[in-house]
Amino acid sequence: MGHVVQYYKGTQIYEHSKTESHRNLIQRYADLTGINHVHCNDEYQSVLAESLPSKLLVLCDENEVDEVTDQLNKEIGGEANIVRGSPPFFVEILHKEVCKGRGVERMCEAMGVKLEEVVAFGDGDNDIEFIQVAGCGIAMKNARITVKDVADEVCEWSNAEDGVILKLQQMEKDQLLRYY
Repeated sequence: MGHVVQYYKGTQIYEHSKTESHRNLIQRYADLTGINHVHCNDEYQSVLAESLPSKLLVLCDENEVDEVTDQLNKEIGGEANIVRGSPPFFVEILHKEVCKGRGVERMCEAMGVKLEEVVAFGDGDNDIEFIQVAGCGIAMKNARITVKDVADEVCEWSNAEDGVILKLQQMEKDQLLRYY
């Protein structure tokens, strides 16, 4: 099947799909996220020449994700943060200092919120640091085992079952949430 790469620049996502299977992967991701993409033919090189993308996303068949992740780690692992996504048909490539955990740390610092007061939900490897730094890290029922292993607890519901809102409602009922 092969893979296709999306380039994130500002609020735009660019892709250079050449085959029907590539277009299907792009559409699958668009359906999942609700985000549209700008298709580039041969001008994608000029788009990249303007400035570096903030993120690359490699979309591929689920059966290829481990192979793609391993290959990227071998080639650029020390220079970038390579993370398997969820659902498992994409791999994120970010600056080596970028992760959700650092993002929530900076947000908490800016808002004057203690990390131990943060509740984080996740299902993919890109959520691991996020779950680890939060005061309460919750893995979704459908989470990868790597996420469940680092979480404080595993939610009884999946993303598809609206697990985040159901868990938050349960925590609110039990008076475990603090509002700002």
